[in-house]
Amino acid sequence: MIASSSTLAHVRAEYRSAHPAARPRNATLIEDWHLTQDGQTGSFRVRRLGKDYRETTTLGPLAYENGMHAGIRWQQNRNGITFTFSGFHERDAISGRLWDSNDTRDTRLIGESIALNAYVVEIDPPNGRHEWLFIDKQSGDVVRLDRIERNRRFVTTYDDFKPFDGESLPSHIRTVDSLGNEREQTLISRTLDTTPDPADVAIPPSRRMLVEFPAGLSSVRIPVRTVNGLLVVRVFVDGRGFDFLLDSGAAGIVIDPLVAETVGLERYGERIGATIGPFPETTSIVPVMSVGALRMRNVVSRVVPIPFRADERTRVSGLLGFDFFAELVLHVDVDHALVEALHPAAFHAPPDLVEVPVGLDDKQPAVRIKVGPVAARVILDTGANRTVLGAAFVDRLDLASDRGVPPAARFRGVGGTGIAETVRVRDIEFAGATIPQSLVDVSSADLGFEDIDGLMGTDLLHDYDLIFDYPSNTVYVRHLTRSPVNP
Repeated sequence: MIASSSTLAHVRAEYRSAHPAARPRNATLIEDWHLTQDGQTGSFRVRRLGKDYRETTTLGPLAYENGMHAGIRWQQNRNGITFTFSGFHERDAISGRLWDSNDTRDTRLIGESIALNAYVVEIDPPNGRHEWLFIDKQSGDVVRLDRIERNRRFVTTYDDFKPFDGESLPSHIRTVDSLGNEREQTLISRTLDTTPDPADVAIPPSRRMLVEFPAGLSSVRIPVRTVNGLLVVRVFVDGRGFDFLLDSGAAGIVIDPLVAETVGLERYGERIGATIGPFPETTSIVPVMSVGALRMRNVVSRVVPIPFRADERTRVSGLLGFDFFAELVLHVDVDHALVEALHPAAFHAPPDLVEVPVGLDDKQPAVRIKVGPVAARVILDTGANRTVLGAAFVDRLDLASDRGVPPAARFRGVGGTGIAETVRVRDIEFAGATIPQSLVDVSSADLGFEDIDGLMGTDLLHDYDLIFDYPSNTVYVRHLTRSPVNP
């Protein structure tokens, strides 16, 4: 990179000349792409009508969709479950608005790329996405975009620009992240449908009900046992029994590679995931999975090494996460090892419970709590037996006199081992109840979060009766009146 003699105002003007303000048109833009991702080939279709859009990805036997409709972001995952976003992730929108404005704060021209013959603009607003735009000096097109997301750097390049309906649009897009995962799109066709159907960009219903109740029943008690504060469920995968965690903090259903090998499941795709550390990940489709009297069929499951035991006799072989919770109402009482699955159509919220909104943007239940006087957004995580707060959040608290006892601890998770300092916080307020003098772990480890301040584990959740109602984006909470027990 070399210094530039141009100005940010000039670069913005060049960009806007190449990207005039979107004009309204009564037509649906339809793009079909050839897609290569995670070692698989497939297709990617985009439909845009005004500000609404719907994107469909197909890779082998797996398909998923996402989009925006009437200002609401939505996704349909690989198990066919449709859900909407609460919208607490605003980083991309904040940076986008900043670039589209004339504001020069947190935006600067840092130089020119010789290799790309492009201006390089850095955008880094508070609470926004840290990114770099590479803008072609001749055309004003964005030929490369770098961004930091969840502690990873993603590099996207755009080329083979072609004119279409008064715009210059790329016909080839490639993204590589800092773990080496790649996604490559090559355009097959780009057309305008001048007889648009709003249904083309509508939010689709879920393709199916993944979890099946026994005939005539709308509630099922799930057999669980508590091991070191964790809820262990015996799950049968094609008739073979394995110990899974009931894990609201897991963004899907996860099985260990040993399960896939034992049952003889075919695997699809290869990528590297990361939370505390990197790990290999593939995907399998489980023909039948049984959880007590509940059944799931053709369950798309992530295949990820699960490197821990709940105790010396309990090897954790899987996680029952988002896809299991998503279409049920789950009553969870950690202290009494009680888990009851209720059909949403038969559920009526008890009047004595507190209704708490839940954000499912990351397929994990995010709620608002207070730690002392400071508001926090945390995950209610039944798959963690310790409450963990991020070091950056804890720096906002006045804990100087309470830190350092007992000594630092280690915790295990998918991807590796994290190191945490245990501190005492004076008050944690959740659902209108206050837990005084609680010990929590503080860690700077990468827990895979963004815009999340930590997770609330079963060490605190055991003081609550919880009803997870994902279909209504709500958790109903009753605080159990007893003194909290800290490890």
